[in-house]
Amino acid sequence: MKPFPEIVSFRITSKCNNNCKYCYGPPQNLEEMNFLKLKKLFHLFSQNGVKAIVLCGGEPLVRGDFEDIIKELRKYNFKIFLDTNGDLFFKYSDLILKNVDVIGLPIDFPNKSYRNSDNLDNILRILNFFKEKPKKPIIRIGTVVTKDNIDKLEKIGDLIKDYPIDIWKIYEFIPQNVNAVKNKSLLEVLPEQFDEATQKIKDKFSKYFKIAISKRKDRTNAYFFVASNGNVFMPVDDFNLCREVEIGNVFDENIVEKWKKFISENNYIDNAKATFNYKF
Repeated sequence: MKPFPEIVSFRITSKCNNNCKYCYGPPQNLEEMNFLKLKKLFHLFSQNGVKAIVLCGGEPLVRGDFEDIIKELRKYNFKIFLDTNGDLFFKYSDLILKNVDVIGLPIDFPNKSYRNSDNLDNILRILNFFKEKPKKPIIRIGTVVTKDNIDKLEKIGDLIKDYPIDIWKIYEFIPQNVNAVKNKSLLEVLPEQFDEATQKIKDKFSKYFKIAISKRKDRTNAYFFVASNGNVFMPVDDFNLCREVEIGNVFDENIVEKWKKFISENNYIDNAKATFNYKF
């Protein structure tokens, strides 16, 4: 087997405690690998060049064995990047503080959330938690730009500028999977509107944290994604809809060769650098 890419994005579950209307996550009923199979997978990664694993979903923290997963990853000294909606953070706050290298948290609006009525308060509690810690993970705030919030980005910046945030990543909306496709006409903004709005944000807030602008064209053919059932897929965007093209199973002997037929190496590397401050 040829070496895997250095960064693997792993949806450890498709389940989530929210149902956001812009969500491009998978349907919530996909099979999950059990912990014994995950141990086999992490060993495979460690023997084949993987340096960092992005834990995403769904919502990773809904897995009952999340603590065991983190401890198993740490045995191999992987860098751990955690994308979470934050609602369950304080169940695992000490574990995350000690073991996670980069944490991604969402903020959709300056005064509410697409997720639930408590989500923004939960995120701000997390940011205050890290403000008091001498050592913390890299903190990345993610905002998906939609018709609902494009005129509120500056207010979001004003809200977060005094917190210990390292990266504010601002995403162009992508119609991918169930909810995002269903709500495309309600949410999608024109590329020129996105460019104008995000340039204003860079001009005003770059002195507070790194601003990473994530356009659709930067995220197509840009990942090594493993689904919760072990299948490997690649998001491929034709700029009408973004499809998840299934490539094979992560345990297939030739899975890396299959993946290389789809990957844009520049997009893969640039996305990792912008999203995680990752250095190849």
